[in-house]
Amino acid sequence: MTTSKHYSAAKKYMNRRVKIKTKYGSTFYGKIVKVSSSKVYLKVSSVSSSPGKAHISFFPFILPLVLFDLLVIVLADGRHHHVPHPHYPHGPYPGPYRRL
Repeated sequence: MTTSKHYSAAKKYMNRRVKIKTKYGSTFYGKIVKVSSSKVYLKVSSVSSSPGKAHISFFPFILPLVLFDLLVIVLADGRHHHVPHPHYPHGPYPGPYRRL
């Protein structure tokens, strides 16, 4: 896709959940919140990259992506939009509030 096609796709999918792949092997899931002539601003809900690389971050955050570096922008199917936070696992919670 060319930059103009990425721009058109980003404008079309504004405020919708999308999957964006970059030329560098990263994949971002989130909602497009703004589009400029050279960047798309994504409210990120999850990130995946090439095998062997890990991304640890606090979600959600706004990430500006350069249109020139993108391979594809597609609507997300909804299955990959949530990544559980590693510091808040689902119970039972050990500690002083647990009965023995």
